[in-house]
Amino acid sequence: MRNKILSLIAAMVLATGALAESVKTDRTWYLAGEAMKVSITAHDATVAYAELCDTYGMAVGIAIDLKEGSGEGVIELPSDLHSGYYVLSAYTRNNAKVANQLVAIVNTLHKSKEDDIKWLPTDSSSCAISNGTAELISQKGIEVRESEGHIIKALVKNAYNGKTFKGNQIRPSLSIVGKQIHYFEGDMVNDSIAVFYTYGIHGKQPLVLSAMSYTGVSLPIEMISPFATLLPKQLPHLVFHYNRHEVEARSLDMQKHQIAIAPAKRELRLGDFADDTAEEGVPLDYDEKVFGIKPEQTYNLDEYRQFFTIREVLLEYVKHVRKIKNNGVTQLIVRKEQEFYNTSLPTLVLIDGMPVTDVERLLRYDARRIHYINIYGGQYTFGNGVYNGILSFITRSGRLTNYPTEPNVQYLVYNFPE
Repeated sequence: MRNKILSLIAAMVLATGALAESVKTDRTWYLAGEAMKVSITAHDATVAYAELCDTYGMAVGIAIDLKEGSGEGVIELPSDLHSGYYVLSAYTRNNAKVANQLVAIVNTLHKSKEDDIKWLPTDSSSCAISNGTAELISQKGIEVRESEGHIIKALVKNAYNGKTFKGNQIRPSLSIVGKQIHYFEGDMVNDSIAVFYTYGIHGKQPLVLSAMSYTGVSLPIEMISPFATLLPKQLPHLVFHYNRHEVEARSLDMQKHQIAIAPAKRELRLGDFADDTAEEGVPLDYDEKVFGIKPEQTYNLDEYRQFFTIREVLLEYVKHVRKIKNNGVTQLIVRKEQEFYNTSLPTLVLIDGMPVTDVERLLRYDARRIHYINIYGGQYTFGNGVYNGILSFITRSGRLTNYPTEPNVQYLVYNFPE
């Protein structure tokens, strides 16, 4: 009876301030390595966040699409979690009120010095709480509204070679690596924080973050975690009344589940795409259209003599592309047929959807890995940037095969809400 009362008290403490959202799980306790199904209700946003924390930090988190105020997602629990209580927190960017739920996690394969559990054999599996409650503290505020697509924030180091750039002198960009063009320019909310409003992107995708100054200097950029990191100051002690047969059966199922998902859990590393095997989340379907517009010129390099470098290809075959110097930085510009080159606006140069910050590096790249070169005339606007044309290079794999790492650029795999 005492355990039930303490459970009720803890639940009341955790439910405080949860008026805007609610969160539920499909089970009362989990094994480390199992899949946790999470249901969230929130009527003030299109995306909600769920994160699982102990007092040390966040163990895992996901973003969940909301339709008509509700959504579901699956959290793959890491197999190395310690045994004990965790707090599952759910929130949106539109409201700082948080819904919380205590989650009991048991690791049957590994012991840890962080374990906070007492095992009591019984005929049925259940959990009991003792020794304290769970009061939450927030590491970061939830201050950005998520209403124009999924929001990604990044930190830009705005100083380079002794010069400091203001926010209006920095052009941050986010691009999805693949055979299609998914390019977003961000807004600088101050001199060092960039915000990207992404849309139409779902699932695990390789992306590139970059930031350029108005003089063409590449600035270091790094994604900021989308989670608020809501840590509990303390957590209750877990008393686990377990049924041995049930725990053993679930442990075997969990290990089979881990084996089954192992290929999908392998993160995609840009630069390691050495073959044409399809990878999870990589958009491989080639589409030459940008905003429904076909390119002014398309070069399928299979139809030409194979040269060793892109520099040679541009010299021998490609029309209406010129190399110029701007503030000592090499740039490529394009023009439409019957028009003059416009040097007042830059051309957006892409390789597999990624903006090229070092053109000389691109010119030295192995042209035998390039399949298509597309030239799009006219002017294009991506956020705050205006470009005179797009010059797009598409590799055979669509995954930047052996393309040298750009300086100050961040490459990562990101799981967009479904």
